[in-house]
Amino acid sequence: MFFFSAKEHGYNLLSFGPVGRHVKHSSYNGLSVLALHTYPITTLIHGFKFQHSLTSGKVLATWFVGKQQHLAQHTPHVSHTTAQLLLPVPLSPWRLATRHYNQAAVLAKSIGSALNIPICTNWAIRQGISAQHHLGKAQRLQHAKQVFSLTPQCIDKLVASNPDLKRIAIVDDVITTGVTVNALASLLRARYPQLSILVWAMTFTPPPKSSLLAAK
Repeated sequence: MFFFSAKEHGYNLLSFGPVGRHVKHSSYNGLSVLALHTYPITTLIHGFKFQHSLTSGKVLATWFVGKQQHLAQHTPHVSHTTAQLLLPVPLSPWRLATRHYNQAAVLAKSIGSALNIPICTNWAIRQGISAQHHLGKAQRLQHAKQVFSLTPQCIDKLVASNPDLKRIAIVDDVITTGVTVNALASLLRARYPQLSILVWAMTFTPPPKSSLLAAK
């Protein structure tokens, strides 16, 4: 398995060319990813999303927690990579009804519990029933613009009650083009311009000719 490391790939993967060049990131500040979306970790992702394997999700979350703890222990000066609030990518009501859980929320709850970071699950809404994993980048962009919106309350109370809140992280299982998280970050940026927005994902799907595929 190919795991990203701060030592080799940097603290912020947006600054690492083989990743940063291929994800849309105009509205968020940082990206932390556990691993490359290749076999055998794809087996865990698939089991978690489509076969109701919560154990697979727990494994992914545990590995990601270990990554964040290692970063905090060995590079305490890099505080800007540490989130103070986790926001899982929302799932559509139809998808939630068929899957029975939001995989991003499951990951966020597990990670948040281990790292003592609060989470908010009712901050955004996703409409529609279509999945994005089969769409191209242009189609994903158009789709994301149409399906996401912030809830009326979003994280207003959390921001108002915590003046020290500076960094929030959008949590997802897989990042491919970055369109989904960037669309959500854009909505957050417009409402809370004072906050730094990070993205935490379990895997990154590289383009077909990525140099990362040769290195794994």
